[in-house]
Amino acid sequence: MRVGVGLLTNGAAASEVTATVLRVTSSSGFRNVSVQVTFDEVVISYLPDELSTPFTRVRAATGRTQDFSRLAAFEDVTHGYITGEIGLDEARHRAAAIPQTSTIYKPLLATAGFAVMGGGLALSFGAETIVVLAATLASGLLITLADLLGRRQIPAFYSQAVGGLIAVLTAVLVSLIDPTVNSSIVVVACIIVQLTGLASIGAMQDAVTGWYVTAAGRILETLMLTVGVVAGVRGGLLLADIIGVDIAISAAMPVTPILVLVLIVSSAAAGLGYGIGTQVPPRMLLWISLVAAVSGVLANLLSSLVMDRVYAAAAASFMTGAAAVILGDKLRAPTLAFVMGGVIPLVPGSRIYRGLLGLGDDPTTGALELFGAAEVAIGIAAGAVLGQLLASRLVQHTRRNAIAYTPTISSPFTTMRRRRLSLGSHRPLGSRRRGRRGGPQPVEPSTMTGEMTALSPSMFEDSEGLPDLEDPRGQRSDPEESP
Repeated sequence: MRVGVGLLTNGAAASEVTATVLRVTSSSGFRNVSVQVTFDEVVISYLPDELSTPFTRVRAATGRTQDFSRLAAFEDVTHGYITGEIGLDEARHRAAAIPQTSTIYKPLLATAGFAVMGGGLALSFGAETIVVLAATLASGLLITLADLLGRRQIPAFYSQAVGGLIAVLTAVLVSLIDPTVNSSIVVVACIIVQLTGLASIGAMQDAVTGWYVTAAGRILETLMLTVGVVAGVRGGLLLADIIGVDIAISAAMPVTPILVLVLIVSSAAAGLGYGIGTQVPPRMLLWISLVAAVSGVLANLLSSLVMDRVYAAAAASFMTGAAAVILGDKLRAPTLAFVMGGVIPLVPGSRIYRGLLGLGDDPTTGALELFGAAEVAIGIAAGAVLGQLLASRLVQHTRRNAIAYTPTISSPFTTMRRRRLSLGSHRPLGSRRRGRRGGPQPVEPSTMTGEMTALSPSMFEDSEGLPDLEDPRGQRSDPEESP
């Protein structure tokens, strides 16, 4: 339960939460386990046999945050437990201590990370120095205000609206200082900072893999927070019209060798800033920056030379999703961190801003731009999920002698047989067994006895049901032999 709630609270999709929880229960010897994950709740139920009363626990997952260090800690505990590296008691103590651990980076440094992300995004659009500085300051300010409002229990919708207003007001100030620069890039960069990290990736993953209730909740949350940004930006644009300041967005720049170099630097800076702002462990920061740089350059090259922006963003996000799974398995790190960092350069902030500008002059044109931005967003999410799905299967089939760090997100472990087939032939020391043909058989670590003693004693009053629980090593559990 602690692992499931911890993963859901820190942004994991319902399919990943379910697969991970069933990994834990199946490695403990439990077969009849049901896991239900909704938008903010985890339900785990265990049925010893058909004549017993189910053992069910329900816990709410409130206060969702973006803290990839804690997400990584929960996944480390899970992987260590199912591989037999750590015992049950140690795993329980570690999982209980994770929510109380302090953050890796102090709040001021995390805010500075988001500020660097805003400046990097502005640089990727070819902004001048004053615009890059303004975007950096505005991004840091809106994140600070959002954090203050969140601590005072103000709904996130209003903090998003305040952030959109700050972005436009900063652009107006830059335009008054130097009318020759493209101050609209400040708004675009701030929009991307606010929209990056929303539940769109997780919502698409839930929808594709069949968790429709959770997907609907996350999609609605994403829409409401996006509407908050739209409300703030629209309010700022109305104020800019009253003042008489024009902050219309300019056309995109053509791809040149110099621009490619700028894209590499700016995208890497945006990925690095996002990693620091979301508490990504230091060992992962360089890789997130690299994934973001490759994703940004690939999307711009494809959209300028080969294909439409929607398909270019989808192709780049597909690469990001596949690379995230491979890196996550190699580095023993959460794939979500690499996915979210890699798609930062793909967020259609400029199309959203053009759509908002068009709503004031020509509602039809503005609506078409916003619809195009939605197409790009869906392409990003769908490409990232497909990349993860295919890469997770590749990792699963190549891991013949060990248990993969990242589970297959679309195929949670529901039976012991599927678990053996999915996890390969990992065998802990001292647990070798030969089959009928003399070859080694897949054997998984089991802490069934210890796990059973951690549950309610009333579950095991009827000893007739206990032999139905099969030890993964092919042995029957005897309640009289329990310590």
